[in-house]
Amino acid sequence: MTLQSIANILIIVVLVGVLGFRQMKWRPVDVAKMWRMPIIMGVIGLVTISTQTKSSSLTGLDLAILVVEIVLSLAIGSVMGAIAHFRPLARAADQEGAEFESRTGWLGMGLWVGLIVIRVGIDLWAGSNGSAIGTSTGVILLVLAANRIARTAVFASRVAKLDSISV
Repeated sequence: MTLQSIANILIIVVLVGVLGFRQMKWRPVDVAKMWRMPIIMGVIGLVTISTQTKSSSLTGLDLAILVVEIVLSLAIGSVMGAIAHFRPLARAADQEGAEFESRTGWLGMGLWVGLIVIRVGIDLWAGSNGSAIGTSTGVILLVLAANRIARTAVFASRVAKLDSISV
């Protein structure tokens, strides 16, 4: 196991730990704010990949790993958005802002753990098979961004339906 692999594992655990903790709590749903973090993580991930990896060194294995990880991450994020529980947000009548709050609970945490296990497994396998991009920190950020984007897209759709029912 290389120092890069250990650093990647630590980054994954910290990011997923923070995001997992946030999923266990009821939090106001503000779809506009929910888009910010995944977009920022995705941009940083793409910049990191482009600066750390030479395009001439990319192989079919690298691209396959990237596609598989992003597809799995999008799928898990979609499921996280689908299993989220919503409830009306209690607030004073004169306050503006979110109307609902949500959480995914233990099932959402289980999905996060699954994402960690998959990512770490792919990272270790990719590193032992000579993948230049599979062990990149940028890929970690891109995978987590894809997960959050899928979750937010499902949230936005569900909140729009809830808004139309509550009107």
